[in-house]
Amino acid sequence: MGGMAAPSRRNYVLGVLNGTIGAAAYDFIHPELILAGLIYAMTGSKLLVALLSVINKGASLLPQLYVGSRLEHQPRKRPYYIALMFVRAAAATMMVVALWRLTSRADAAALTLFFVSWLLTSVTFGTGYVIMLDMVGRLIRLDRVGSFFGTREFGGGLLSLVVGWLVVQPILGLPDMELPEKYLILGIVGGVLGIVGMGFLAACREEPGPRAKEKTTVVESLRRGYGWLKADVNYRAYFWLRIAFRINDLSFAFFIPYGVDRLKYERDPVGVVALGGILMATFKFSRVVFSVFWARMVDRAGDRACLIGTGICFLLGPVLALAAPLAPRGFEMPIPLTTAVLDLPLCIYFLALVAIGAAVQGSIIGGNRFLILNAPPHRRLSYIGFLNTVTSPLTLLPFAAGYVAAKAGITALFVVLVFGGLLWVYWAWRMRPDHPGLGSAPDGDAAITDAEAPSQRESR
Repeated sequence: MGGMAAPSRRNYVLGVLNGTIGAAAYDFIHPELILAGLIYAMTGSKLLVALLSVINKGASLLPQLYVGSRLEHQPRKRPYYIALMFVRAAAATMMVVALWRLTSRADAAALTLFFVSWLLTSVTFGTGYVIMLDMVGRLIRLDRVGSFFGTREFGGGLLSLVVGWLVVQPILGLPDMELPEKYLILGIVGGVLGIVGMGFLAACREEPGPRAKEKTTVVESLRRGYGWLKADVNYRAYFWLRIAFRINDLSFAFFIPYGVDRLKYERDPVGVVALGGILMATFKFSRVVFSVFWARMVDRAGDRACLIGTGICFLLGPVLALAAPLAPRGFEMPIPLTTAVLDLPLCIYFLALVAIGAAVQGSIIGGNRFLILNAPPHRRLSYIGFLNTVTSPLTLLPFAAGYVAAKAGITALFVVLVFGGLLWVYWAWRMRPDHPGLGSAPDGDAAITDAEAPSQRESR
């Protein structure tokens, strides 16, 4: 296959910069780690904090099938991505205005504007994601897709570590500034970086590729998606992996509450709460390291091997978390800059977080490669969007998990999460080895090919 052609190399670099800058931008407006702190401090409402997460996931996933239905007949998707970039800019401007209003008062108007801006931002996240994956299928050589996403994730994770340590935390720690003003600065920086990141992908050189004959309705796309589930064993397996992911993702959402409840020390009542920054650094470091590992595996051994390994990590996460409180103390070492002590249970607890980080990264790299290579080229948008749209109601699972934790205890919740890991391993094992391009629409529709993209020609 030789080296990458000049346009493909340019697209590769621009796509990596898009993912790297985009990851850093997200850290400035992270719904659970950043914005939730502001909303809770200003309102004291746990419901509004939960609403942030629900909007973030639900608004990102729900519109994807509609977008795919409306754009699949277009030979180029780049113009729509550029238009989306302007929508993202408008949303960022609205958020900055809302944050500025919140610096003086947390009234209903300011909060409404903030949540509307976050809704619009979340829609651009999901819409941009599905368009980006379709573009990658024509911009990047198919035999380099795994390394492409691995490099994006490695760069984004590394930059996130630097940004969190050297930028976000110092801004939040400014002593002479009110809390809303600090978040205003974070919102401005995050908004600007988000647009810059999208600008890199908008600068790619896109060739026209296979496309559908005409745009279709959401109902037609749903029917086609259900046909794929019946006809394609790998698509059906990945559908169950999406369900398993929503279950396994609760391990991270309830990781700190579990540690607070189960790793209590008599002489240290604060416990793992004091380790929040270290836990987040551990999670991100795990993702950075495993982005390299998964990228090498997925291009050499294929999606199935990567996704099986991902499932094993998803299984290890809750198993290690359950084992941590049962382990003997073993040894005790003070952890610098905290009141906590490092012992064997805490070491196992950290390993559980490493496993969760590895699993999340494997699901991104292996999952994205599977979707791009397995989808019919002219139906890639709806092939991806169908799975995310029909599983979007599962974004409400944290509410159910919270109920289980309240009624049966958080340990019972983590026992349930073990079955989420088993569900992932089972369906990943049932997948067949890679068969790029074999997906086909159940109704037999064919693609209109304007000109096959150079990246695809080179890889075949």
